[in-house]
Amino acid sequence: MLQKWRGTTNWRLFLSTLGVVFLSEMGDKTQITTLLLAGAKPMYVFWVALGSAMALICTSFFEVIIGSHVIARFLKPNTINLISALTFTVLGLLLIFGLIGNIKIT
Repeated sequence: MLQKWRGTTNWRLFLSTLGVVFLSEMGDKTQITTLLLAGAKPMYVFWVALGSAMALICTSFFEVIIGSHVIARFLKPNTINLISALTFTVLGLLLIFGLIGNIKIT
């Protein structure tokens, strides 16, 4: 169940989430697509920005609901942190060694 609003704001959680999502979204295919759409329709840049922002809000909302109501019921926070760390480490190593993605370090 969702907790009731208590009138308090957790600024540290808010700012850390904002920072992590902001940095992880920079330069990905969604941002490049938005850039290209805005370039193709410069007179409608507001609508491109609004559509892009609404899409990110909607997908983030679904992720929060799934994480809080499905994943959190079955896994402890420490287990989620460990799985996340291992996943990012493995994906990072696979990218560095050129086994996935188009990045090749020479």
